[in-house]
Amino acid sequence: MKRKSPADKLEKKRAAWISRTSKVLSVDEATATELLKTMRKQSIRLNPLKGVPEETRKKLLALGWSGTQYAWMPEGYSMDTPVELIRDSEPVMQGEVFIQNAASWLPVLALDAQPGDMVLDVCAAPGGKTSHIAAVTGNKAHIWANDSSKPRLMKLQANLERLGADVENLTLYDAQNLARQLGNQQFDRILIDAPCSGEGLRTITSDKDVMGWSVAHIKRLQQEQKGIIKQAWQLLKPGGTLVYSTCTMAPEEDEAVIDYLLRSQEDAKIVPLEQQLPNRMPAMTGWNDRSFSSELQGCMRLKPSEEIEAFFVCKLQKLNISD
Repeated sequence: MKRKSPADKLEKKRAAWISRTSKVLSVDEATATELLKTMRKQSIRLNPLKGVPEETRKKLLALGWSGTQYAWMPEGYSMDTPVELIRDSEPVMQGEVFIQNAASWLPVLALDAQPGDMVLDVCAAPGGKTSHIAAVTGNKAHIWANDSSKPRLMKLQANLERLGADVENLTLYDAQNLARQLGNQQFDRILIDAPCSGEGLRTITSDKDVMGWSVAHIKRLQQEQKGIIKQAWQLLKPGGTLVYSTCTMAPEEDEAVIDYLLRSQEDAKIVPLEQQLPNRMPAMTGWNDRSFSSELQGCMRLKPSEEIEAFFVCKLQKLNISD
């Protein structure tokens, strides 16, 4: 039997990814291909912890930057000029501006942390979402930031310092063992921006991206994600809020993980996310002959677009079942 060449393997993977995406998004394969080719615009968040946003915006305009404010995120702007124009500029270096994908703001807005809250960011590095939580609470929340990688944790710490974001604790724990490590500590709000296959960050035209994609990898990540969300749930106070997000379209890593939590925890309830975005689509009600809870219709699923990458966000509340 003739062995397949690397080029043949690559094209087989590319075809499999397109076919699967077509099924996930309920579009034909030509449309799926075009969506997977989508190049994403970069975006920026103006940081009120290190500057007055309107003054920061004027500094950027003086550098030749142009961008449009997002209606749903007052401190967020599109990057309509090349990112290189401001990447090494003083406003960025001083922490007044953070270059960040627009979708990354959605979990923090859903979390809705308040001053005085005990907040845990489970997979926090490199710190974009942690610093955003600090910004929206005016550095008045009690933030714990965790990551399982020492180099990433060091990058997280450097970013938090540059952005003026105060955190009470930085921890270096495997998120699948977090409840065991933190013991009896309880939190009002928990964010899990889960390690995922990153389909929202990949493009079908990149051979490297295609080679890094596989269903087997997705299934391995699903098991890790289930472990993480179950551990985090133990650390959430009754009445508290947990937000789970990924930058992938894989149902195994999105709806299936939430469905798993709902089936295993009777005190878990989805809080519907009402925000409408141009690339929002209905959440999956099932996948591969398995049906999911109808509650999952309240989750936010985004397909690829230039403005906002493919993304998934779910907001959950922990019920006080003793009431």
